[in-house]
Amino acid sequence: MTLSNPEMNPHHERVRLSQWDAIVLESVRAKGLDGESLLERAAAGKLPDPTDSLVSDFSPLLTLHEEQPEVLRQAVTEGYRIKYNTLGGINTWIKIVFGREPEVERSEGMEGVSVSLTDEEYARLAPVLSIGWTLERQEGEAAEAGMAPYRVIPVRA
Repeated sequence: MTLSNPEMNPHHERVRLSQWDAIVLESVRAKGLDGESLLERAAAGKLPDPTDSLVSDFSPLLTLHEEQPEVLRQAVTEGYRIKYNTLGGINTWIKIVFGREPEVERSEGMEGVSVSLTDEEYARLAPVLSIGWTLERQEGEAAEAGMAPYRVIPVRA
């Protein structure tokens, strides 16, 4: 028996996107497109204008649709995992998706991205992070109502 709903199947593996493709995808979504509209517009080659976006060119999404339409469809409808994250990419993804300015720490041994998240935002960010990154709740730090402080950090062996 196979389960088509990824939330009901604990063994479901999300498709993997490059960090840049994920950032472009989220930038297009931030323009107000739902999944079906986004896929239809990508197929037609008519994505919205990237004006007022952190990304100046949405064409990588058209390329992804052209070369791997099923990967794009699954990423949009079932979610995705980023192949390889960087501090800057995590920072940009959080800015686009949650509209917040995270704090980035680049000191060796202390690398991480700090941001306050709701439970829903945590549930959206955690499965997107590439292997090698984890999302840790920061105990004892104050947060806004309904939010908790987290740090995205490299997994240390």
